[in-house]
Amino acid sequence: MSKEKITGLVTQLHDQLTTSKTSPEQEAMLLQLHSQLENWEGPPAPDGSIVNTAELVLEELEDHHPQLSLVIREIIDAMARIGI
Repeated sequence: MSKEKITGLVTQLHDQLTTSKTSPEQEAMLLQLHSQLENWEGPPAPDGSIVNTAELVLEELEDHHPQLSLVIREIIDAMARIGI
């Protein structure tokens, strides 16, 4: 899966969240994840910030949005496959 596909999944997730009841913090984390993916150009950041952000989004949403959590897990798995 390419970076563009992952970014597309994040955009899809964002669109789905806008129709769900989410907190401003959850929305901000998702926007941060999207921004980090847009700016990623190579090897993973030493602090793993992109994956950390994705995992935080997952933690925030998995209890109340199980379907969206599946998309986030797919994003995390895809990032691992392309070396993020």
